[in-house]
Amino acid sequence: MNELKQGRRILTKISLAINIVFICGTIFIAYKFYPKIKSNFFPNKQEITAIQEAKLKDTDTIPTVFYDASEFEIIGQLPNTKTYIRLPDNAEKIVREPVWKLSKNSAGISVRFSSNSSKIKIRWTLNSNSNATNQTPIASKGFDLYAYVESKWQFVGVAQPKGTIQNEATVIVGMEAKNREYLLNLPLYNGISSLEIGIDKGTSIDKPTQKIIDTSSPIVFYGTSITQGASASRPGLTYAALLERHFNKEVINLGFSGNGRFEKEIGKYFMTSKPSVIVLDCTPNSPADTIRKNLPELLDYILSLNDTIPIILVESIMRDFAFFKKDDKTVFGTISFINEQNKALKDVYEKKSKTNKNIIYVSNHNLVGQDHEATIDGTHFNDLGHYRAYERLRQEIEKYLLK
Repeated sequence: MNELKQGRRILTKISLAINIVFICGTIFIAYKFYPKIKSNFFPNKQEITAIQEAKLKDTDTIPTVFYDASEFEIIGQLPNTKTYIRLPDNAEKIVREPVWKLSKNSAGISVRFSSNSSKIKIRWTLNSNSNATNQTPIASKGFDLYAYVESKWQFVGVAQPKGTIQNEATVIVGMEAKNREYLLNLPLYNGISSLEIGIDKGTSIDKPTQKIIDTSSPIVFYGTSITQGASASRPGLTYAALLERHFNKEVINLGFSGNGRFEKEIGKYFMTSKPSVIVLDCTPNSPADTIRKNLPELLDYILSLNDTIPIILVESIMRDFAFFKKDDKTVFGTISFINEQNKALKDVYEKKSKTNKNIIYVSNHNLVGQDHEATIDGTHFNDLGHYRAYERLRQEIEKYLLK
């Protein structure tokens, strides 16, 4: 009997040992040959973060309903323009061809809406899928979103393009489901043919419930690629967009990359908006003789319609690479060439300001600083450059808006 019990104990120990070996072998094989099991049971810190992010994404289980953005409030456009385009149709036969093509870029145009959704998604179709080497994809063909919080606009997130004509992106999920006022800034260097805003099924989206941004008499900017937005990292960080949120005043951005020439034809369009302030920032694109010819004509036209409107003339910055180039006043971008541009601007200003005190001159020495850190490529403003230009122009604009 004792021998039988002892035999059973030996068999039990052998069985237990075999089970332990089997289990350990199974774990070893799984760990070595099945990475997914390995990552679930033995994750490193990076894998833990990825798992947590995946779980957060999985919380977006509420169906999304998309609404055409044109149903809401579109700001930053001249009168009689089609949705998301900056000049009216009849401009095609009046302005130069490159200006007309650039007017289809949606720079400075925004959508105002209110919603109580816990998430915001954007779905859009680009007119083209071009890429600028000195700009981020978010700036040139994506969006950024702001919400009005405690009497100021606060950045929420971005809609990142996917590298295709058709795009869909989540700006944010997991918000507290309460009504908010939103400002959605459109791409700076691409046009869009369709735009939809996605929200949780069962929640609401509508036109703004609060006015916040005054659209009765906008601030108009007419200028170059810098005005259009190069090279802010996202649409809401251009100096024009910063000024719009600061003053809660609609801004119309007529920056035309490489084609800011002080042309009266553009003035005929922007004066239809009955602007409160006009900022003319075309100097970097205009040779001195162009400034001397075009600027007086543009100023005379504006003043013939409204001789009390503030008009701000902005010098060209001294391009960073100009300090290293062989100087030649006939070569674009050299120190002497830029000085000639600014001298022409100053000469026109001094003549016109004798009879009109509402023409303001902004020099380049206090525009973006002197530390050579304000551009992305020596010419176009980075985020720091746009912020410094915003601060300088704000000082001038508020003298008139806050009277």
